[in-house]
Amino acid sequence: MLFLHIFRLFCVFQDVLRNILDLNESVIQNEEFVRCVSGGKLFPGSVPLAHRYGGHQFGYWAGQLGDGRAHLLGEYTNRKGERWEVQLKGSGKTPYSRSGDGRAVIRSSVREFLCSEAMHFLRVPTSRALSLVVSEEPVWRDPFYNGSVIKERGAVVLRLAKSWFRIGSLEILTRTGELDVLRTLLDFVIKEHFKSIGTNDPDKYVVFFSRVLNETAHLIAHWMSVGFAHGVCNTDNFSLLSITFDYGPFGFMESYDPNFVPNTSDDEGRYSIGAQANVGLFNLQKLLEALKPLLTSDQLSQSQQILREYPQIYHQRFHELFKAKLGFLGNEEKDSYVIAFLLKLMEDTGADFTMTFRQLSEVTLSRLQKGSFAPSLWALSDLSSHKHFRDWVQLYLQRLSRIMSDSDEERQHRMQGVNPRYVLRNWMAESAIRKAEKNDYSEVTLLQKTLMEPFMEQEEAERAGYASKPPSWAQQLRVSCSS
Repeated sequence: MLFLHIFRLFCVFQDVLRNILDLNESVIQNEEFVRCVSGGKLFPGSVPLAHRYGGHQFGYWAGQLGDGRAHLLGEYTNRKGERWEVQLKGSGKTPYSRSGDGRAVIRSSVREFLCSEAMHFLRVPTSRALSLVVSEEPVWRDPFYNGSVIKERGAVVLRLAKSWFRIGSLEILTRTGELDVLRTLLDFVIKEHFKSIGTNDPDKYVVFFSRVLNETAHLIAHWMSVGFAHGVCNTDNFSLLSITFDYGPFGFMESYDPNFVPNTSDDEGRYSIGAQANVGLFNLQKLLEALKPLLTSDQLSQSQQILREYPQIYHQRFHELFKAKLGFLGNEEKDSYVIAFLLKLMEDTGADFTMTFRQLSEVTLSRLQKGSFAPSLWALSDLSSHKHFRDWVQLYLQRLSRIMSDSDEERQHRMQGVNPRYVLRNWMAESAIRKAEKNDYSEVTLLQKTLMEPFMEQEEAERAGYASKPPSWAQQLRVSCSS
């Protein structure tokens, strides 16, 4: 663990404090509490652990990895009966730090702190974040791996998840032949987190694989529906509980681009936003390989058939989410075409992903049919420059007209409930980080407030330009893995 001599608690998410940890906000004034969330002191009864796992990174087996800068403090069961694993990230060296220092810096910590909560309020399964602590002690980093080492300030995030086990947790055990441990770990995960699977069911590992596959397909479809690119979809970053975690060089799309890559280290675009579904399939193949020693030949055949069903499961969920984004009710044969047609127009025109859908949810259908848009509807104005925009509008209006007893107001309300007005765009995070590095946490605080209600228009967020047309350089902004 890290014992910081100079530290300060700058930010806390009250929702996590109250509704997960059952704590009153007055606790943040307690010096002992601040020391605990900074890594300077252990919570009563805590025995810190670091988790050993392996993983496929960028398609290749990377061997043993593990928590190199995270300490599991323990498990907390709250008043609702929920069990949460509490972890510090950036809290110092562990047995798996290798040549690293176990530290994290302000820029990566602010990003994880904000994005995990942003994803929660976008209703995407995710780890959570309680607090951001900043140290005055120096941390040396080479942000762009070009030999230019700079001094940064250290930071620690207290984060929580129902479980931190990942595909790589099982892979390492199969690779090293520790099959008894593999079986023990799997049985534990099933008993604790997949309670509907009978512990004595002879096919429990097949059912487990099926559940993970379904939920992973749904998770990635949900990422796509909010324009989120994880950035590092290695098997050591993919949760067995199908939640989003390990926020690193992620990004929310500005202009719609299936080739959007937020990670400066991903030169080949393996983890582009449009490749995430296929990467999910690759990772699930590796999960099945890890399970293989525990399966009979019949169970392996069943699991391989389940794996072949992944594309259909993913595409079905993708279309359900995008139909909701367009306000559709029920199913029609050409719904997929209407969605694909719109995404093609957005790609061709570089229309903003988030605000195109949001402004479709705000515009009246009569205004959409006329095709002339006020400056506030800048994303639709960009989209309308396409020569086939009118063709798509006609298809869209015809589809909506077949929804019985549906008013414009009902459609708008329905769509505004699933199309956010605010997401954590990289340029917004970078602006907050630059200020935070100068001890100004005003924008981090504003983003906290904004991202907790992403579907509601907010005066302060509007003044800050969070729903305005992004600056011209925002589309090229990428993020370093160095943290």
